Amino acid sequence: MKAALFTGIGRMEQRDLQDPSPAAGEVLVRVTGCGVCGTDVHILHGDITDGIAPPVVLGHEIAGVVERVAADVTGLKAGQRVAVDPVVTCGQCYYCQTNMPNLCRNLQIIGYKRNGGFAQYCVAPATHVVPLAENVGPEAGILVETLACVVNGFDRLEPQAGHSALVIGAGTVGLLWTQMLAGANLAPVAVSEPVAMRRKQAGKLGAEVLFDPSARDLRRQAARSGLDGFDYVIDASGDPKAVEEAIELVRPAGKFLIFGVCPKDSQIKVNPFELYNKQISIIASKMPPRTMARAARMIEAGRIEAAAIVTQTWPLKKLDKAMEGFSKSRDRQIKVMVDPWRS
Repeated sequence: MKAALFTGIGRMEQRDLQDPSPAAGEVLVRVTGCGVCGTDVHILHGDITDGIAPPVVLGHEIAGVVERVAADVTGLKAGQRVAVDPVVTCGQCYYCQTNMPNLCRNLQIIGYKRNGGFAQYCVAPATHVVPLAENVGPEAGILVETLACVVNGFDRLEPQAGHSALVIGAGTVGLLWTQMLAGANLAPVAVSEPVAMRRKQAGKLGAEVLFDPSARDLRRQAARSGLDGFDYVIDASGDPKAVEEAIELVRPAGKFLIFGVCPKDSQIKVNPFELYNKQISIIASKMPPRTMARAARMIEAGRIEAAAIVTQTWPLKKLDKAMEGFSKSRDRQIKVMVDPWRS
């Protein structure tokens, strides 16, 4: 099979690898699409090393079709459309045993430690293969994993209808959050995003108030819109400076959710007295703890507009261009997909 192999920091090699075979309890998936995530770019550049085991095929936002199942696998059949839950856990540690598998101490993530979706085939445990309806194409299928992360964050945030929300960043994650919050009848839903094209998409997907953080102070922009802050603020940018500024926009008794992945060594300044005085909660959310099936049902029901998020598809042989575009074409592209069968 054709595959792009991550062999070390800064090195991605196109290889012909032997087609994998499913072991007991596993499924062979023919990859029809794999999203390029910021994490993939950070791994390539050496910014993320924990849990990565090169040489390995990256790519964890995987949509595909079941090619073959092991003899002991039931409930899945060849030709069935699926998405892959990449978070493979040990099932034995404290966190797995207490229904927090996303915090497993022995993770083997598909696309990090196990071969992922930047290849024509991948294998996954049958327990981590989520069936999709026939109406779900690869563009929507690659969003299931990211949406599952958002579903987890939404559960932790526990937003109430009629309360206000601000999303920081309008990339893939921010636009999924925008649709989730708008669909839950929060009002208003605001989005802060410096890139005009992404800001426009946020407006199309349910944001009623749009801020350009590069233009002026967010607090001042909110005041001009008649808002004294927000009940919920979600950082989907992974920018420490944006996090620090946005915390100040949380209203009394509100919640701030750290969702975007900031650099590992970054720090922010907070005022403990202000947190106390306003009774603000700061929470975080990490990866999908078995929320893939719920995300899949939302996508099948048409609750997520994939076409507004997946803006470009590249062949596998141009994965380097796809990754470069992720970082350098923010004004033109949002989610970039790789099709390993496209010539």
